[in-house]
Amino acid sequence: MKDNAGTFRFTYFTDKYNETFDFYKISLDFSLEHSWDRNEDDKGALFRIGEGLIEILQRPKDSENKYPALDYRMPQGVFTGIQVWNIDELFNTYKARDVPFKQEIIDQPWGHRSFYVREPNGLVLGFYEEKF
Repeated sequence: MKDNAGTFRFTYFTDKYNETFDFYKISLDFSLEHSWDRNEDDKGALFRIGEGLIEILQRPKDSENKYPALDYRMPQGVFTGIQVWNIDELFNTYKARDVPFKQEIIDQPWGHRSFYVREPNGLVLGFYEEKF
Protein backbone atom coordinates (compact mmCIF):
# COMPACT_ATOMS: atom_id res chain seq x y z
CA MET A 1 0.00 0.00 0.00
CA LYS A 2 2.97 2.31 0.51
CA ASP A 3 3.34 2.85 -3.24
CA ASN A 4 -0.38 3.48 -3.67
CA ALA A 5 -0.95 5.99 -0.88
CA GLY A 6 -3.33 8.82 -1.74
CA THR A 7 -5.20 11.30 0.40
CA PHE A 8 -7.32 9.91 3.22
CA ARG A 9 -10.97 10.96 2.91
CA PHE A 10 -13.68 10.60 5.55
CA THR A 11 -17.01 10.70 3.66
CA TYR A 12 -20.58 10.67 4.91
CA PHE A 13 -24.12 11.64 3.90
CA THR A 14 -26.18 14.29 5.66
CA ASP A 15 -29.73 15.60 5.58
CA LYS A 16 -28.35 18.91 6.96
CA TYR A 17 -26.11 19.73 4.05
CA ASN A 18 -26.20 23.56 4.19
CA GLU A 19 -25.83 23.67 7.98
CA THR A 20 -22.96 21.17 7.85
CA PHE A 21 -21.25 23.05 5.00
CA ASP A 22 -21.42 26.33 6.95
CA PHE A 23 -20.13 24.63 10.10
CA TYR A 24 -16.98 23.32 8.40
CA LYS A 25 -16.42 26.42 6.26
CA ILE A 26 -17.38 29.24 8.64
CA SER A 27 -17.30 27.94 12.21
CA LEU A 28 -14.24 25.69 11.91
CA ASP A 29 -12.61 27.62 9.03
CA PHE A 30 -11.59 24.42 7.22
CA SER A 31 -10.21 24.99 3.74
CA LEU A 32 -12.76 24.24 1.01
CA GLU A 33 -10.99 22.05 -1.52
CA HIS A 34 -13.91 21.57 -3.92
CA SER A 35 -17.71 21.66 -3.93
CA TRP A 36 -20.52 20.91 -6.38
CA ASP A 37 -24.26 21.41 -6.60
CA ARG A 38 -25.58 19.59 -9.66
CA ASN A 39 -29.10 19.09 -8.30
CA GLU A 40 -31.00 18.49 -5.04
CA ASP A 41 -29.71 14.91 -4.77
CA ASP A 42 -26.16 15.57 -6.01
CA LYS A 43 -24.22 18.09 -4.00
CA GLY A 44 -21.16 17.79 -1.88
CA ALA A 45 -18.02 19.42 -0.57
CA LEU A 46 -14.46 18.45 0.27
CA PHE A 47 -12.79 20.19 3.20
CA ARG A 48 -9.05 19.86 3.69
CA ILE A 49 -7.79 19.33 7.20
CA GLY A 50 -4.14 18.42 7.61
CA GLU A 51 -3.22 15.63 5.20
CA GLY A 52 -6.80 14.43 4.76
CA LEU A 53 -10.24 15.46 3.63
CA ILE A 54 -13.70 15.47 5.14
CA GLU A 55 -16.30 15.02 2.42
CA ILE A 56 -19.94 15.81 3.07
CA LEU A 57 -22.64 14.66 0.66
CA GLN A 58 -26.32 15.51 0.50
CA ARG A 59 -28.24 12.32 1.26
CA PRO A 60 -30.28 11.64 -1.91
CA LYS A 61 -34.03 11.55 -1.43
CA ASP A 62 -34.71 9.73 -4.70
CA SER A 63 -33.75 6.04 -4.49
CA GLU A 64 -32.79 6.13 -8.19
CA ASN A 65 -29.86 8.37 -7.20
CA LYS A 66 -28.48 5.89 -4.66
CA TYR A 67 -25.62 3.57 -5.57
CA PRO A 68 -25.98 0.01 -4.25
CA ALA A 69 -22.39 -0.16 -2.93
CA LEU A 70 -22.82 2.80 -0.56
CA ASP A 71 -24.30 2.93 2.94
CA TYR A 72 -26.55 5.98 3.35
CA ARG A 73 -27.04 5.74 7.12
CA MET A 74 -25.47 8.29 9.45
CA PRO A 75 -22.17 7.03 10.86
CA GLN A 76 -22.24 6.00 14.50
CA GLY A 77 -19.48 5.17 16.93
CA VAL A 78 -16.82 7.02 14.93
CA PHE A 79 -14.94 10.23 15.51
CA THR A 80 -12.09 12.03 13.82
CA GLY A 81 -8.69 12.72 15.32
CA ILE A 82 -7.21 15.94 13.97
CA GLN A 83 -3.66 16.80 14.99
CA VAL A 84 -2.94 20.52 15.29
CA TRP A 85 0.07 22.55 16.42
CA ASN A 86 -1.51 25.41 18.44
CA ILE A 87 -4.27 23.69 20.38
CA ASP A 88 -4.86 26.47 22.91
CA GLU A 89 -5.11 29.15 20.24
CA LEU A 90 -7.52 27.01 18.19
CA PHE A 91 -9.63 26.23 21.25
CA ASN A 92 -9.93 29.93 22.09
CA THR A 93 -10.85 30.77 18.48
CA TYR A 94 -13.60 28.12 18.44
CA LYS A 95 -14.83 29.18 21.89
CA ALA A 96 -15.22 32.76 20.63
CA ARG A 97 -17.21 31.46 17.64
CA ASP A 98 -19.57 29.50 19.94
CA VAL A 99 -18.59 26.17 18.38
CA PRO A 100 -20.46 23.43 20.32
CA PHE A 101 -17.97 21.51 22.47
CA LYS A 102 -18.49 17.94 23.59
CA GLN A 103 -15.45 18.30 25.85
CA GLU A 104 -13.47 21.46 26.45
CA ILE A 105 -9.68 21.46 26.44
CA ILE A 106 -7.95 18.94 28.70
CA ASP A 107 -4.56 17.33 29.21
CA GLN A 108 -4.93 13.61 28.52
CA PRO A 109 -2.96 11.00 30.49
CA TRP A 110 -1.49 9.61 27.23
CA GLY A 111 0.28 12.90 26.46
CA HIS A 112 -2.20 14.79 24.28
CA ARG A 113 -3.81 18.12 24.98
CA SER A 114 -7.20 17.93 23.31
CA PHE A 115 -10.78 19.10 22.93
CA TYR A 116 -13.80 17.69 21.13
CA VAL A 117 -16.57 19.42 19.19
CA ARG A 118 -19.89 18.11 17.93
CA GLU A 119 -20.82 18.96 14.37
CA PRO A 120 -24.44 19.42 13.16
CA ASN A 121 -24.97 15.70 12.47
CA GLY A 122 -23.74 14.64 15.90
CA LEU A 123 -20.32 13.48 14.76
CA VAL A 124 -17.46 14.22 17.12
CA LEU A 125 -14.31 15.94 15.88
CA GLY A 126 -11.34 15.56 18.21
CA PHE A 127 -8.54 18.10 18.00
CA TYR A 128 -5.25 17.30 19.73
CA GLU A 129 -1.67 18.39 20.12
CA GLU A 130 0.98 15.96 21.23
CA LYS A 131 2.74 17.09 24.38
CA PHE A 132 5.36 14.31 24.67
